[in-house]
Amino acid sequence: MNFLGTFEDHVAGIFGAARAPFSFKKLAKQAAHEMEDQTLVVDGVNTAPALYTILISSDDDPLMAPYYPQLTREVSEFVRASAEKKRYVFVGEPLVRFMIDPSLKSGKFSVFAENVDAPTLGRLYEEERAYQKGLSGQMNVVNPRPAPQPRMSVTARAEAAPDPFAPSADDFATPIPVPKTITRDAMAAMGAAGAASSVASRMAGTRQPQPQPTAPLAQLVDVVTGDVLDIVQTRCTVGRERAAADVVLRDPNVSRRHAELTYTGSDWTIEDLNSTNGTLVNNRRITRCPLRDGDLLTFGLSTFEFRG
Repeated sequence: MNFLGTFEDHVAGIFGAARAPFSFKKLAKQAAHEMEDQTLVVDGVNTAPALYTILISSDDDPLMAPYYPQLTREVSEFVRASAEKKRYVFVGEPLVRFMIDPSLKSGKFSVFAENVDAPTLGRLYEEERAYQKGLSGQMNVVNPRPAPQPRMSVTARAEAAPDPFAPSADDFATPIPVPKTITRDAMAAMGAAGAASSVASRMAGTRQPQPQPTAPLAQLVDVVTGDVLDIVQTRCTVGRERAAADVVLRDPNVSRRHAELTYTGSDWTIEDLNSTNGTLVNNRRITRCPLRDGDLLTFGLSTFEFRG
């Protein structure tokens, strides 16, 4: 049996009686294709990418979370076997990580292979271990093959989970367009306003008015696409994963929790949340600093004009 068949058998064993949300055979083939496309010649040696990010839907994440440690190990073994067959080398042990892409529907996925140097790969390994340890503690995972947990929303998972770490990719990645995002706080505020309006209209016997959206306190304007991201709360986390951030950026170089913007009532500040690639304000790397209208904020490879 070839290593693709072996991989399929191992994944089937991980899920057991549960059904995988998508074809891991297709996932493995896409990972191998990405590896081939991103392999570089470094000092005369074919060097394969060592970082593999698998994007999945918000609905599939809680179903797969109990299996992440085993799945990342199996995908990593498959990638290593594929590289050995072609006599490719890595800068370190291949790292596989799962992340949420809010734009994906259930049963869909994407795989990105990226080139990182050895020190960056080592940092990302530590961050991924910390993240998976947090997931294990959250779900009380004891044995190596836990039963699937009941489905819950991504918002509920974010509120119940420990504060996750912030892994990201490297500067070789190609930035992905950023979608417009409605924050969790904005959705909650709109829901509360709608409920109060409904009760009032029933009591008065009048037609229920449509809830009005919360006016933004500030905005982030993508300098490339012109897309506008509204900030509607006084404390806003910017990051890559929907379960960990209020404003989500589809940039592989952005950490799960990358930076936080805070409004005091008169002034805005920004603080980097120990992101792997750092946060820049007007092309200068910062830890924490005040913001002014028109400042340029860079997260990973994504740059925005701040309007506040």
